[in-house]
Amino acid sequence: MLKISKKEIVVQDIKKNFQQSHAVIFYNFHWMKNEDIYQLKKELKTVGGKWKVYKNSLAKKAFSDYSLSLQQANAFVFCQADEYKPLNILGKFNKNSPHIARFRGGIYNQNSVNGSVLEKWANLPSRETLISSFCYYLNWHTHRLINILEKINEKNISN
Repeated sequence: MLKISKKEIVVQDIKKNFQQSHAVIFYNFHWMKNEDIYQLKKELKTVGGKWKVYKNSLAKKAFSDYSLSLQQANAFVFCQADEYKPLNILGKFNKNSPHIARFRGGIYNQNSVNGSVLEKWANLPSRETLISSFCYYLNWHTHRLINILEKINEKNISN
């Protein structure tokens, strides 16, 4: 009978969480207050995000297919339901401490993404807002076309 070490169990747990996720965000929580971390974890949980803290050396073993340069304390946010809502939550929290680079990187669609790209993505409007805006502009052009056609029709009737 083989004895599995605690480190191997943690590596397997990281791999399992990664397989169940759409994306993973590496987030620097250095210098954060415990109350803030608790609130952040609570908000992430409501949108299907899972906040986990692992040793960087074990995370590098679990993500051996990717070249990671992790330093300091990092949280691993596994995006299990939606990959953008947790990112938006983290982005809103970053506005409280803009002098600290919180996004360390991540894995989206099986590709490594650096922290600066995640920072830009976090500042984008939500998917629902973008779809709503798109539908509004489609509708606006349709209404404009209808008004023009009605005016042409009225002109033809009066002649």
